[in-house]
Amino acid sequence: MIDAGRCRVIQGDVSKLPIEADSFELVTAFETIYFWPGLEKCFSQVANILKDDGYFMICNESDGTDKTSKKFESIIDGMRCYTPAEITAALKAAGFTSVKSDHHPSKPWITVIAKK
Repeated sequence: MIDAGRCRVIQGDVSKLPIEADSFELVTAFETIYFWPGLEKCFSQVANILKDDGYFMICNESDGTDKTSKKFESIIDGMRCYTPAEITAALKAAGFTSVKSDHHPSKPWITVIAKK
């Protein structure tokens, strides 16, 4: 798909994305925001590369309160698990207009979808 021009791989730092503004309709983050250096700043970068009315979807296996994730926070340098409320506040501060979160009924899994 890369050779066919249908896929492009870009390595970069989420706090300073090397991508043109208004480039994407959808951005996803699976199991990664735990390590982002400052959610609001990074979420602002995501908002910048999204087109108007674009979406940002975050999926985490931690809701920021579960014992297992809290244990990993104490072991892994730089790891931070966030609650849906913390994620929502950072997204809104970064300029997203609407945010919806869903929580698995019996596990700490969350999905947060934000619209620019």
